[in-house]
Amino acid sequence: MKIQCDACEAAAATVVCCADEAALCARCDVEIHAANKLASKHQRLPLEALSAKLPRCDVCQVRRRLVAGSSPIDRAI
Repeated sequence: MKIQCDACEAAAATVVCCADEAALCARCDVEIHAANKLASKHQRLPLEALSAKLPRCDVCQVRRRLVAGSSPIDRAI
């Protein structure tokens, strides 16, 4: 399962920004986090490293879902 980028909603997300609680593609990650000094300090985690640790989908029990805080983000491309 691929998670859609929250910013452009066109590409597959490659990282999760912990501060923004957003899944971002590589291009949007660079654009957003280069905007200012504060944004450049946000911790971002690669989705690839997280995917094996994600809980199974409540509905299909096959795909994994990303959980940011307490709300699930389940946007498959």
